[in-house]
Amino acid sequence: MSNLTDFFPSTGGSSNITDPKLLPRIAVGPVSDTRWMKISTTALVTDGYTTFWNAFTAASLSESMSLITLSTTTFNTYETVLDISSSTNGGYLNYVLGSYIQAGQTETYKITVDGVATEIVRAPPTGASYQSSILGWVSPGKGSVSQTQAGGPGAMGEQSAYTSTYALESTAVLNNNVSNGFFYSKNNVYTLPNTPWAYPSLKFKETLKIEIKRSGIYSSANDVYNYAAVRHTMI
Repeated sequence: MSNLTDFFPSTGGSSNITDPKLLPRIAVGPVSDTRWMKISTTALVTDGYTTFWNAFTAASLSESMSLITLSTTTFNTYETVLDISSSTNGGYLNYVLGSYIQAGQTETYKITVDGVATEIVRAPPTGASYQSSILGWVSPGKGSVSQTQAGGPGAMGEQSAYTSTYALESTAVLNNNVSNGFFYSKNNVYTLPNTPWAYPSLKFKETLKIEIKRSGIYSSANDVYNYAAVRHTMI
């Protein structure tokens, strides 16, 4: 018979991690309306609009949200999204948003936690639609755009419109695939939490650096295809 320490370890029950390889890997697409954020009590916006990305450049949120426009002409060179070179108490990496690439291209995320670097490569397989990405814990699905209740969408839970049969369909790489640990389900949507500290996160003690490089682009016609962003929380 198991004792209680099997279920409640003496070291505590924190669900936060320190290894970037354990971050959930989600590929999204093919249209740029699969990542959503609640920006007011009456509005959800998608990553296809600049109002979504404005949150990452707002001065009032500069201590927790970062954004860059990745180069559309220079490839296979790391570009820095976030660089915390020192901190008093450390903090958490909540999530990383990648850019749009297509089959045959790669996007590499270099996450350096307290001096230890980890590279995670995303590579949409042959036959896949163009995709973007999320690294970290977010909410599946979304509420109504006209959502007004105080709790709003974005709470951890199953809000996806898709059934398990659709989400796990493996017969067509165009619709569903898993590549380098990135799970892709065509047109499935996710809501970014406005209270990410209620979700598991990646812990760092003092320093954190997020860099991204890619081998090509999906399109240079619109900046929204080439944005990369990070949400983090300082302690």
